[in-house]
Amino acid sequence: MSQEEKDISGNVRHIQQILLVAAVILFPGLLGALFGWIHGLLPLLVFYYLRRYGRNEGKKYILYGCLLAFGASLVFQIVEQLLFSLTLLPTGFVLAASVDNDEPTHIAGVKGAAALAGSWILATTILSFGMEHHPYTLLINSMNQGMDEAVSYYTKNSSVPPETIVLLEQAFSQIKIWLPKLMPGILTCTTLLVTWFSMVAGNWLLYKKTGNRPWPEYRFWTLPERLVWAVIISVILVLLPMEPGRTIGMNILLVTGLLYCFQGIAIMLFFFYKWSVPVFLRTLIYVILFFQSFGVIFLAILGVADVWADMRRLDSTEQDTDV
Repeated sequence: MSQEEKDISGNVRHIQQILLVAAVILFPGLLGALFGWIHGLLPLLVFYYLRRYGRNEGKKYILYGCLLAFGASLVFQIVEQLLFSLTLLPTGFVLAASVDNDEPTHIAGVKGAAALAGSWILATTILSFGMEHHPYTLLINSMNQGMDEAVSYYTKNSSVPPETIVLLEQAFSQIKIWLPKLMPGILTCTTLLVTWFSMVAGNWLLYKKTGNRPWPEYRFWTLPERLVWAVIISVILVLLPMEPGRTIGMNILLVTGLLYCFQGIAIMLFFFYKWSVPVFLRTLIYVILFFQSFGVIFLAILGVADVWADMRRLDSTEQDTDV
């Protein structure tokens, strides 16, 4: 390949990377709320570019992609959605910096989630100036309004039995009571979920593209043992009939439950590799676990049990890097 062809190929690659950043930023706003999950790819994209192409080149892709997206957002009048997208970028930078500093996996995860939470808090605080209600309050009110509209719709539908409507009203009334109390835990779980996905997917992508991974394989991942005390304390607080202790306990239990669910997934993957479980059977198990309510609970219990049982025997297990 001549030097001119190499230059053209390099320029095409640069344009592709910039367009990808702009597309991930813009698509949720252009395609509607149904595609809002695309926002969650932004921290992964930032982390991957910074690690794959280096900080200088990676930053150029991100900067030019953001500028292109900003120009397009003015044309399509979706600047608010663009601003929300920008709040997810710091997580990718923090994760890349953690790798540069050789920080442990759990420290990188905490910092990444904290960066995302901090970005959201800062953005909502700025947006609240000049608004009658804080965005957090508007979120709660919009969810309550959605439940009221659902009840109203089914009430007007003559094909729905009255008993069903009564049960629905009772369920929604309980949700309205607990939703504001549990929303801090739910939002914290969201930041953890986005950060976890960015780390796991980024680790895998970098290994596939470069042959190196910044962190150990996910199937060997484990939480600090002392974290189990947070689970124990949260369960005690939930069982005690006192407020605000019960609410605090429920929020802590939500967060720690999700963290141990992550560890449960790692244990499941470990034994999939160890026993050479066929891909079809793995996929079937994934579907059963993730689309059934008991699946997440089972994975969380599995993660907690590993604290005492040490199912993977990690101290004596050879952590291969060729899988």
